Amino acid sequence: MNILQLISSFRNEVSIRAIASYSRVLEDNGNKSYVYGPLGRELSYFKRWGAKIVSQRSSSLDIRYSKTTIKEISDIIISKDIVGIHVYDSPGYQAALQIKKFCKIKIIMSLIKKDVKQTILGKFKKTFLGEYIPKVDTVVPSKAIYHELLTRYSRKNIALSYVPVPIDFTVYDEKKISQERTISLATQWGMLEKPRHIIFTKSYFGSRKWQNQVIGLSAKLEKLPDDIRPYVIVIKDTTDRRRLIEFEEKFFKNRNSVLCLMDELNDLEAGLKLSSIYLELNPKKDYYSLDILNALAMGSLVVAWRNSVTQELVPHEYHDYLAEVNDLNALLGILIKLLKMKEHERNFTGRTCRNFVLNNFNTKNVEELLMNAYSTLSLKKAS
Repeated sequence: MNILQLISSFRNEVSIRAIASYSRVLEDNGNKSYVYGPLGRELSYFKRWGAKIVSQRSSSLDIRYSKTTIKEISDIIISKDIVGIHVYDSPGYQAALQIKKFCKIKIIMSLIKKDVKQTILGKFKKTFLGEYIPKVDTVVPSKAIYHELLTRYSRKNIALSYVPVPIDFTVYDEKKISQERTISLATQWGMLEKPRHIIFTKSYFGSRKWQNQVIGLSAKLEKLPDDIRPYVIVIKDTTDRRRLIEFEEKFFKNRNSVLCLMDELNDLEAGLKLSSIYLELNPKKDYYSLDILNALAMGSLVVAWRNSVTQELVPHEYHDYLAEVNDLNALLGILIKLLKMKEHERNFTGRTCRNFVLNNFNTKNVEELLMNAYSTLSLKKAS
């Protein structure tokens, strides 16, 4: 039984996934049940489970659910007698709360990061009986965070389930990325010959600490010998224009031959294939990074800050590639070690990392966990 079959088995009590800021309405070919899926990678799983796209919403990065959208979703929920909404972030959660004013639904929340007050517990409300905490059944992708939340809120009667995020191995497979795609991107980056290793890193322009770290690290890497000196690729993110301008000023002031600020990337897979190392310097503690899993699935070496989540996502034998948070000297030492690594060693490490993700974050395993979670959280008619 797959997820769409499970959803259809509720007959008139059909569950619905209203995921995150970007939504597409999907319709099951046989049972006409509706599923809300995100505009992004995870959509491919719904397609494989037999769904087809019915309608598409805006793909703007800063989309907000308007009154019209809330009304549209509510009408579908009422007409289909849907009883549950599965949301993936704070905007989705806020939208679900608005929908709940019109429909009797149950909200299931998936946490990607530990934003517990606005998600798992909602807003604390003071009453003459004490604090009122609205219960939100929650699916957590990190096993470490799951155990922590389970301990912290054990007396709050919060229903929790552990379900990791699956990786689409039809997309993240180095062998399936055509030479034309990598040549096109390398040409765009001015690195067609790939004279150096490429370190691909996610940008967090909103954090001044991250800004200073990536600039400081690149200055240290510039002092390395020519044969191992890399390029550090940072992709522009225009969602916060003010912070981007702030970083650009620091970038040009401290410019060196290592740090490269590139325009927005439309082909992430080709970028990962071109890269020798994926560097994750997320300034938030215990953040669940899908980018780490995608990079590992592509056979890239991952270097990141050490915390409970990165230790869970990176194979145990490569935990020495994790540096203590904010220790730039340790980070530099790890990068130098990997840059000096022989090609056959790098290839072996990449295959090991990919196999780890393949065995632990594949669609089948995640599908079974999600079905168990739905059964545990029970999508009976909301009162």
